[in-house]
Amino acid sequence: MRREVSYDEVFDSQEQFRLILDSMSRPGKISVLPDMDIEPPAGLNKGSALIAFALLNTDVSFYAHGENDEEITAYIALNTTAAPVDVHEADFIFINGLHDAVVISEAKVGNLSYPEESATFVIDVETISDQPIGGALLIKLKGPGIKSEEKVYIKGIHAVLIEAVKELNTEFPLGIDMMLTDVHNNLLCIPRSNQFVVEHAGDTLRN
Repeated sequence: MRREVSYDEVFDSQEQFRLILDSMSRPGKISVLPDMDIEPPAGLNKGSALIAFALLNTDVSFYAHGENDEEITAYIALNTTAAPVDVHEADFIFINGLHDAVVISEAKVGNLSYPEESATFVIDVETISDQPIGGALLIKLKGPGIKSEEKVYIKGIHAVLIEAVKELNTEFPLGIDMMLTDVHNNLLCIPRSNQFVVEHAGDTLRN
Protein backbone atom coordinates (compact mmCIF):
# COMPACT_ATOMS: atom_id res chain seq x y z
CA MET A 1 0.00 0.00 0.00
CA ARG A 2 1.43 3.36 -1.06
CA ARG A 3 1.98 6.31 1.24
CA GLU A 4 1.70 9.45 -0.92
CA VAL A 5 4.83 11.30 0.19
CA SER A 6 4.60 13.83 -2.66
CA TYR A 7 1.33 15.22 -1.27
CA ASP A 8 1.80 18.29 0.93
CA GLU A 9 -0.70 17.95 3.79
CA VAL A 10 -0.69 21.71 4.37
CA PHE A 11 -0.25 23.48 1.04
CA ASP A 12 -1.94 20.94 -1.25
CA SER A 13 -4.84 20.24 1.08
CA GLN A 14 -5.58 23.96 1.56
CA GLU A 15 -5.57 24.55 -2.19
CA GLN A 16 -7.92 21.64 -2.81
CA PHE A 17 -10.15 22.55 0.12
CA ARG A 18 -10.73 25.99 -1.41
CA LEU A 19 -11.54 24.43 -4.78
CA ILE A 20 -13.99 21.96 -3.22
CA LEU A 21 -15.64 24.72 -1.20
CA ASP A 22 -16.07 26.82 -4.34
CA SER A 23 -17.57 23.86 -6.20
CA MET A 24 -19.97 23.09 -3.38
CA SER A 25 -21.16 26.71 -3.30
CA ARG A 26 -21.64 26.74 -7.09
CA PRO A 27 -23.52 23.52 -7.99
CA GLY A 28 -23.25 22.60 -11.64
CA LYS A 29 -19.81 24.16 -12.03
CA ILE A 30 -17.24 21.69 -13.31
CA SER A 31 -13.96 22.25 -11.50
CA VAL A 32 -10.65 20.53 -12.23
CA LEU A 33 -8.56 19.02 -9.47
CA PRO A 34 -4.77 19.04 -9.99
CA ASP A 35 -3.17 16.05 -11.71
CA MET A 36 -0.84 15.14 -8.88
CA ASP A 37 1.69 12.34 -8.70
CA ILE A 38 -0.41 9.94 -6.65
CA GLU A 39 -1.38 6.33 -7.30
CA PRO A 40 -4.68 5.40 -5.67
CA PRO A 41 -5.76 1.75 -5.94
CA ALA A 42 -8.01 0.54 -8.72
CA GLY A 43 -11.58 1.64 -8.18
CA LEU A 44 -10.71 5.07 -6.76
CA ASN A 45 -10.32 8.09 -9.03
CA LYS A 46 -7.38 10.41 -8.38
CA GLY A 47 -9.87 13.20 -7.80
CA SER A 48 -11.68 11.19 -5.14
CA ALA A 49 -8.37 10.43 -3.43
CA LEU A 50 -7.56 14.16 -3.37
CA ILE A 51 -10.96 14.88 -1.81
CA ALA A 52 -10.12 12.34 0.89
CA PHE A 53 -6.73 13.94 1.51
CA ALA A 54 -8.25 17.43 1.76
CA LEU A 55 -11.34 16.70 3.87
CA LEU A 56 -10.69 13.62 6.00
CA ASN A 57 -9.07 13.94 9.42
CA THR A 58 -9.37 12.57 12.94
CA ASP A 59 -12.74 14.32 13.40
CA VAL A 60 -14.50 12.48 10.57
CA SER A 61 -15.03 8.88 9.46
CA PHE A 62 -15.43 7.11 6.13
CA TYR A 63 -16.65 3.99 4.39
CA ALA A 64 -15.67 2.55 0.99
CA HIS A 65 -18.27 0.51 -0.89
CA GLY A 66 -17.88 -1.77 -3.90
CA GLU A 67 -15.13 -3.69 -5.64
CA ASN A 68 -11.66 -3.42 -4.12
CA ASP A 69 -13.14 -1.74 -1.05
CA GLU A 70 -10.61 -3.30 1.33
CA GLU A 71 -7.64 -1.87 -0.58
CA ILE A 72 -9.34 1.52 -0.98
CA THR A 73 -10.12 1.58 2.74
CA ALA A 74 -6.51 0.76 3.63
CA TYR A 75 -5.21 3.43 1.23
CA ILE A 76 -7.45 6.19 2.58
CA ALA A 77 -6.71 5.22 6.19
CA LEU A 78 -2.97 5.24 5.50
CA ASN A 79 -3.00 8.66 3.83
CA THR A 80 -5.41 10.40 6.20
CA THR A 81 -6.07 10.24 9.92
CA ALA A 82 -9.73 9.29 9.44
CA ALA A 83 -11.06 5.99 10.75
CA PRO A 84 -13.06 3.51 8.65
CA VAL A 85 -16.49 2.71 10.12
CA ASP A 86 -19.74 0.98 9.15
CA VAL A 87 -21.74 2.67 6.41
CA HIS A 88 -24.51 3.92 8.70
CA GLU A 89 -21.95 5.81 10.82
CA ALA A 90 -19.75 7.24 8.05
CA ASP A 91 -19.33 10.95 7.38
CA PHE A 92 -17.91 10.26 3.92
CA ILE A 93 -18.85 7.33 1.69
CA PHE A 94 -16.76 6.45 -1.36
CA ILE A 95 -18.64 4.61 -4.11
CA ASN A 96 -18.46 3.92 -7.83
CA GLY A 97 -21.36 5.36 -9.81
CA LEU A 98 -22.03 2.00 -11.49
CA HIS A 99 -22.53 0.11 -8.24
CA ASP A 100 -25.94 -0.55 -6.72
CA ALA A 101 -27.85 2.08 -4.76
CA VAL A 102 -28.46 0.02 -1.62
CA VAL A 103 -25.73 1.90 0.24
CA ILE A 104 -27.62 5.17 -0.31
CA SER A 105 -30.50 4.04 1.90
CA GLU A 106 -28.06 3.01 4.64
CA ALA A 107 -26.34 6.41 4.91
CA LYS A 108 -27.06 8.85 7.70
CA VAL A 109 -29.14 11.88 6.65
CA GLY A 110 -28.91 14.00 9.80
CA ASN A 111 -31.82 15.12 11.95
CA LEU A 112 -33.80 18.33 12.36
CA SER A 113 -31.63 19.47 15.28
CA TYR A 114 -28.36 18.62 13.51
CA PRO A 115 -28.98 18.33 9.75
CA GLU A 116 -25.26 18.74 9.12
CA GLU A 117 -24.66 15.33 10.68
CA SER A 118 -25.30 13.63 7.37
CA ALA A 119 -23.12 11.70 4.96
CA THR A 120 -21.31 13.09 1.94
CA PHE A 121 -20.98 10.71 -1.00
CA VAL A 122 -17.82 10.84 -3.10
CA ILE A 123 -18.79 9.13 -6.35
CA ASP A 124 -16.41 7.89 -9.05
CA VAL A 125 -17.77 8.26 -12.60
CA GLU A 126 -16.24 8.03 -16.06
CA THR A 127 -16.84 11.51 -17.49
CA ILE A 128 -18.33 14.83 -16.37
CA SER A 129 -18.97 17.39 -19.11
CA ASP A 130 -20.98 20.48 -20.00
CA GLN A 131 -21.43 19.03 -23.49
CA PRO A 132 -23.60 16.04 -24.55
CA ILE A 133 -21.94 12.62 -24.24
CA GLY A 134 -23.22 9.37 -25.66
CA GLY A 135 -24.69 7.15 -22.98
CA ALA A 136 -24.62 9.89 -20.35
CA LEU A 137 -27.23 11.19 -17.95
CA LEU A 138 -28.26 14.82 -18.33
CA ILE A 139 -28.71 16.54 -14.98
CA LYS A 140 -30.49 19.89 -14.79
CA LEU A 141 -29.81 21.68 -11.53
CA LYS A 142 -31.72 24.46 -9.77
CA GLY A 143 -31.47 26.00 -6.35
CA PRO A 144 -29.03 27.90 -4.11
CA GLY A 145 -25.85 28.96 -5.90
CA ILE A 146 -27.47 28.76 -9.37
CA LYS A 147 -28.89 31.79 -11.17
CA SER A 148 -31.44 29.90 -13.25
CA GLU A 149 -30.43 26.39 -14.35
CA GLU A 150 -27.22 24.44 -14.88
CA LYS A 151 -26.87 21.43 -17.18
CA VAL A 152 -24.20 18.76 -16.82
CA TYR A 153 -23.68 15.40 -18.52
CA ILE A 154 -22.42 12.45 -16.50
CA LYS A 155 -21.29 9.13 -17.95
CA GLY A 156 -20.65 6.15 -15.72
CA ILE A 157 -23.43 6.47 -13.16
CA HIS A 158 -26.70 4.58 -12.79
CA ALA A 159 -29.92 6.60 -12.89
CA VAL A 160 -31.25 4.48 -10.00
CA LEU A 161 -28.45 5.76 -7.78
CA ILE A 162 -29.33 9.38 -8.55
CA GLU A 163 -33.00 8.61 -7.99
CA ALA A 164 -32.17 7.18 -4.56
CA VAL A 165 -30.35 10.38 -3.64
CA LYS A 166 -33.29 12.47 -4.85
CA GLU A 167 -35.64 10.48 -2.66
CA LEU A 168 -33.51 11.03 0.44
CA ASN A 169 -33.18 14.75 -0.24
CA THR A 170 -36.91 15.46 -0.51
CA GLU A 171 -36.98 16.21 3.23
CA PHE A 172 -34.38 19.00 3.16
CA PRO A 173 -32.51 20.06 5.30
CA LEU A 174 -32.11 16.32 5.82
CA GLY A 175 -30.35 14.41 3.05
CA ILE A 176 -26.91 13.81 1.59
CA ASP A 177 -24.42 15.85 -0.40
CA MET A 178 -22.66 14.47 -3.48
CA MET A 179 -19.19 15.08 -4.89
CA LEU A 180 -18.54 13.40 -8.24
CA THR A 181 -15.13 12.97 -9.83
CA ASP A 182 -14.19 11.52 -13.20
CA VAL A 183 -11.07 9.99 -14.76
CA HIS A 184 -9.99 13.43 -16.00
CA ASN A 185 -9.93 14.90 -12.45
CA ASN A 186 -13.12 16.87 -13.06
CA LEU A 187 -15.21 17.61 -9.98
CA LEU A 188 -18.94 18.29 -9.71
CA CYS A 189 -20.72 18.99 -6.41
CA ILE A 190 -24.46 18.61 -5.81
CA PRO A 191 -25.47 19.70 -2.31
CA ARG A 192 -28.65 18.37 -0.75
CA SER A 193 -30.17 21.87 -0.99
CA ASN A 194 -30.39 21.67 -4.79
CA GLN A 195 -33.24 20.30 -6.85
CA PHE A 196 -32.49 18.50 -10.08
CA VAL A 197 -34.02 16.70 -13.01
CA VAL A 198 -32.33 13.66 -14.52
CA GLU A 199 -32.90 12.69 -18.14
CA HIS A 200 -31.71 9.53 -19.84
CA ALA A 201 -32.91 7.99 -23.10
CA GLY A 202 -36.08 10.05 -23.02
CA ASP A 203 -36.95 9.21 -19.45
CA THR A 204 -37.19 11.98 -16.87
CA LEU A 205 -37.03 11.67 -13.10
CA ARG A 206 -38.36 14.75 -11.35
CA ASN A 207 -37.68 15.97 -7.85
